Amino acid sequence: MEYFQGIILQDRIRDFFTRSLQNDRLAHAYLFYGGEGRGKEAFALTLAKTLNCQNETVRPCNECANCQRITHFNHPDVRFIFPASKALKAEQLHSIVQAKVKNPYAPLSIPGSKNISIDAIRELKEEARFGSVEGGYRVIIITGAEYMSREAANSFLKLLEEPPERFLMILITETLHSIIDTIRSRCQPVYFPEFSDEQIEQIVAQYEPVDQDIRPLIRMSGYNVKKVFNMLHASYMEQREWVLKFLRSLIVENYFNLNQLIETIRGKNSQEYALELLSILNSWFEDAFHILNGASAEQLINLDKSEPLMSFAHSFPEFRMNEINQAIENAANAIERNAHPVLTFFNLAIELHGLLGPRRKLKEAT
Repeated sequence: MEYFQGIILQDRIRDFFTRSLQNDRLAHAYLFYGGEGRGKEAFALTLAKTLNCQNETVRPCNECANCQRITHFNHPDVRFIFPASKALKAEQLHSIVQAKVKNPYAPLSIPGSKNISIDAIRELKEEARFGSVEGGYRVIIITGAEYMSREAANSFLKLLEEPPERFLMILITETLHSIIDTIRSRCQPVYFPEFSDEQIEQIVAQYEPVDQDIRPLIRMSGYNVKKVFNMLHASYMEQREWVLKFLRSLIVENYFNLNQLIETIRGKNSQEYALELLSILNSWFEDAFHILNGASAEQLINLDKSEPLMSFAHSFPEFRMNEINQAIENAANAIERNAHPVLTFFNLAIELHGLLGPRRKLKEAT
C-alpha cells in the first residue's frame, strides 16, 4: 500500500505517518502544532481520507466516494470542529466550511469571539457512543483547540481517557502549551515545520491561477500558506509600490509627494492596511541590512526588487537598522492603540529621515 502519493507534505510528517500506517501503530489522539499556515488542517483531512479510502493500492486516492465525501465535509464518520461565536447563523457557518471545501489550506474567516462550547463536545461524546456509521474510522478534527472552554476541555478529557475502537481524535493548535496539561499529556504531539518556497508555490498553484513570482509573498508571509492566499486576494503589490514611493520621496526630500502619498492612507480606513504597510517597510530595511552583510539576491524577502535594494543599501551604508526597526515597531504599536495612521506615518517619516545617515553619491537608490 502506498500512502500520501502526490500530496505536498513536509518530509518528517510524511515519514512519521507512513511508518505509523504501515506498522498499524496509530495513536488514538494526536496534537498537531506549529505556526499558522503549515498545512495542519489540510493534513488532518488527508489523514481522515487515508483511513477511510476505498482504494486498494494508493491512499488517499482522492477519487473514491469516501475521499470525495470527506473533501466536501459530508462524510458521517468525519467531524470538523472549529471555534465560533454562538451568534453566528447557520448560513454563516456553512459559508466558512464551504471556503475550506474549496481550499483546505485557506484560513478560516471566523467573525466575532471564538469558542468551542461544552455543547459541541457533549454532542461529540454522544456520537462516539455508537462508533463508526459506515464501519471505517471515525475521525474528529478540532482546530483551534485552545479555544475550548474549561467545561468543554474537562468533558473532552473523558473521551480521551476512554476512546472507542477505530476512533481518531486530532487536535490542532499553533502553540503546544496553549493546551491544558491534562489534554496535552494524553495526545501524541506532532510538530509541523514550515513548508519550503517550492512546496508553497505548488500548493498555491493547485488552488489559484498565478501569473506572478510569489516568492516575495511567501517570504513576506513568513512561510505561512494561509497568509499567502490572503495576500493574493488583497492589495499586497499595491502596498509594496506605496512603500517604494514613500522611500523615494523620503530620500529626495520631496515632501509634497510624501504628504500626498501619506494622505492616501486616510481613504483606506483600515488599521490592518496601515500595519501591513509598516511590515513591508520593515522588510525593505531588513533586506538592505542583509545586503550590506553579504546576502545574495536569493536570500532576500523582496528578491524581485534586488537591484533597487542593492542601490539603496550602498547609497545609505550607515543607516541605523536597530533604531529604524524600533521606530517602525513603535509606529505599529501606536496604530494598534488606535493612533491616527496618517499622523503616525508623518511622524515616522521625520524619524526615518534622520536615521538613514549620509547618502553616498551613487545612482538613485530606489
